[in-house]
Amino acid sequence: MFALVGGLACGVVEHPHDTQAVETGDDFAASSGAGPSTTTSGASVGGAMTAASGSGGGSSDVGSGGGSGPSGVTINLGGVDVPRERAIAFIHIGHSNMAGRATRPQSSRPFHFTETHPHAFMYHPGSAPELAIEPKTAGDTAAGGPGTALVKEAAMLAPDNYFISLGFGWPSAYCSQFIPGGLYYDQLIAAPKAIKGRVTFGGIFIYLGITERHGSAADRSGFPECINTLVTAIRNDVGEPTLPALMNDYEVEGSGEFVVGGAVANAIRPEIERCPSVVSNFALVSAEGVGMQDDHHFNLDGHRTWVQRALATMKDKGWRPWAP
Repeated sequence: MFALVGGLACGVVEHPHDTQAVETGDDFAASSGAGPSTTTSGASVGGAMTAASGSGGGSSDVGSGGGSGPSGVTINLGGVDVPRERAIAFIHIGHSNMAGRATRPQSSRPFHFTETHPHAFMYHPGSAPELAIEPKTAGDTAAGGPGTALVKEAAMLAPDNYFISLGFGWPSAYCSQFIPGGLYYDQLIAAPKAIKGRVTFGGIFIYLGITERHGSAADRSGFPECINTLVTAIRNDVGEPTLPALMNDYEVEGSGEFVVGGAVANAIRPEIERCPSVVSNFALVSAEGVGMQDDHHFNLDGHRTWVQRALATMKDKGWRPWAP
């Protein structure tokens, strides 16, 4: 099994990136069940597809198989062979806020940067899954993003399950650069495609919107349709057409040029608000009151607050049968 990974960071300039093939077959050498040549699809826990291969209602428990038995597939996480039904993978993608620019408050750094959770992992093609820690979940600097908080908070909600971050962030990138044929789709989908068949996909988490200012007027006015294209492509590639997707609402705590009522907000906020009416199984998660690192990036507490809200939204919508 191979996945494509791209070249070096280069902002938002439109040009081809060099790619190289990364062998992912050995990433899961200790696991049993679906091997590198297996074509079994993943399993969604928040829509019509609820378990290893069966279809059923969104309220079914993980591992129910929509009426069928356990798949028998496992993935090795930290030396433990975890059944696919209890290995929940979160795809999280976006701009620099997803890559992470958070370094404070100092008192919160241990949770994100040094304290691991035995059931909270991250995976990048070319290496085995390892315990999640910032800035490694989706990062491009020494600062933190939401990935570690996402899987750790989920693990605290459902201590019998394991959670895996599949993260990708790119600074200043906007939606049309993430869709198939754009600069970054092959990179963001590499980990989900490599791990497909070994895990249960739990959801897609997106930080996008504010960077549409780097695109054209058409990018901004067509933002909801672009998000629909992106989410649909990911769902199709992981074989989960109803996989829940959640995205940040506008960063209302932004300041300077990003302040509510300013030109940036006025251009994109109405388009962000249209997304739930365009994309199925989709929700916006408020950024009101989140801690800020600077004029538009979340700080460490802001990321943790946001993922707590996202996970609570999943509960409210019946999208997290893996937790109470």
